[in-house]
Amino acid sequence: MKVYIPKKIILLTFLALLFIIWIQTDIELTLNFPIILLMLVPVWIYFRIYRAKKKQFVAAKREWLVNIFFLYLLMVMYVTLNPFHFTPPGNRENINLIPYVQILYQYQNKPPIFWMLYTIGNIIMFIPFGMLFPAIYRRRFKWLATFFLGAFTSLVIEVTQYFFTVNRAADIDDFILNVIGTLLGYILFRFTKKFTKRYQPKVPVFHVINKK
Repeated sequence: MKVYIPKKIILLTFLALLFIIWIQTDIELTLNFPIILLMLVPVWIYFRIYRAKKKQFVAAKREWLVNIFFLYLLMVMYVTLNPFHFTPPGNRENINLIPYVQILYQYQNKPPIFWMLYTIGNIIMFIPFGMLFPAIYRRRFKWLATFFLGAFTSLVIEVTQYFFTVNRAADIDDFILNVIGTLLGYILFRFTKKFTKRYQPKVPVFHVINKK
């Protein structure tokens, strides 16, 4: 009797084993962005081709948006996790759970340009998330799904920074600013969608007259 094991289960099991081995070795893992691209991009291309063959249909516009969204997530990964020095989880102190502490610190102790880069930068970084995800998402409650997934993505970044990174710190202010950026992005998505629908040029209608 043959036992069928889905490919996803095999892949997840393999990744879990690698993670357990890494924790047991207690070795600092140093990567760079080109190595990460070499690992992720081929997997992404294989996944998109496999999915297209399985569905036997590809919507060109949506496929472009999905790939742009993937490139955007790579950019966010680079900005938030660079220089990509990771260690197994342990006791850390690189965290702030009190809201607005970092924002006030940047405002009071740093030049205005640094405060603007921190606050506005964290907001701007997640505006594309709020615009691209609802353009891809096909189901109802787009705003709710966009909000929760944007918040979840920011939370994953902060948790990764706290538990695994060496040169990064998790901060509740980053999370708050990222969520604000997601909501602003969704508002822009709704505005642009409404604007394009309102001012979309009308296609002339041609009537065919049958002559007897």
